[in-house]
Amino acid sequence: MKLLLDENLSWRMIKQLTPFFLEVVHASELKIIQPADDISIWNYAKKNGFTIISKDDDFEKIVLLRKAPPKLIYLKTYNLDTKKLVDLILENKDKIIEFVNSNENDIFEIYSI
Repeated sequence: MKLLLDENLSWRMIKQLTPFFLEVVHASELKIIQPADDISIWNYAKKNGFTIISKDDDFEKIVLLRKAPPKLIYLKTYNLDTKKLVDLILENKDKIIEFVNSNENDIFEIYSI
């Protein structure tokens, strides 16, 4: 499974998530005009088979309008630091894998308490 981290997430998450997912990249690394806008990120993810992870509700709107792929993992969290965000993603790893491999939903929401 290939994950594309939106610009609103730290690039430092790559190293922490890579052992658990096939490929993890950050939007700032993409070979597109930087800073990358949401549509460019969405198009890149679609073309290259990535699932987007974001805290940005704009991606929710894009996926609802354009449909998947790419799918969206939407982090509905308050101001969590990078470690807590990584922990939250890893706590939901099995559900994320199931979501990405399913044809049922386009958006998977993860909430923090």
